Amino acid sequence: MAVTTFASPPWWRIAVAVIVVPLAASFAYAVYSPAYQGLPDMMERVVQTTEVVAFFGAYPPTVALGIPLILYFRGRVRASLANCAMAGASVATFPWLCLTVFFGPDKAYTNDHITYQNGMMTWWGLLETTELLTEIAVFGIAAGGLFWLIAAAGIKKQPPSKVFD
Repeated sequence: MAVTTFASPPWWRIAVAVIVVPLAASFAYAVYSPAYQGLPDMMERVVQTTEVVAFFGAYPPTVALGIPLILYFRGRVRASLANCAMAGASVATFPWLCLTVFFGPDKAYTNDHITYQNGMMTWWGLLETTELLTEIAVFGIAAGGLFWLIAAAGIKKQPPSKVFD
């Protein structure tokens, strides 16, 4: 059986994208939703939020999920904008989906008597969880698009070649 291979970006472009994209996505999220409301300066809030989001929310999923996906899909799947965006959304959302499924939405941001009743999530809690995961997915889609711009945009479109004919 013949295996189809696709043109892949060079490794150095992938490495630059893996380093730059999580930091850029963390910064975008920090601008969108800065934490540390006790800090007086908005720039300091954004910088500290970027650090926390990058360290806990962006680089670990990139290392644990993104790099293995890159290694697996390299040469097997075309590095298109849509593929990179969907992979970015999956890598960003999967850890948070697991956290909300196993531990529920963040109780610091929810009103417990509305979100939970008798230990079960209410429809309002489901709506809050969906909103959180949608926000994360949107930033993941944008990060996947940036990954494509850095790593794969402009690579020559080679026709698929057959390996092991």
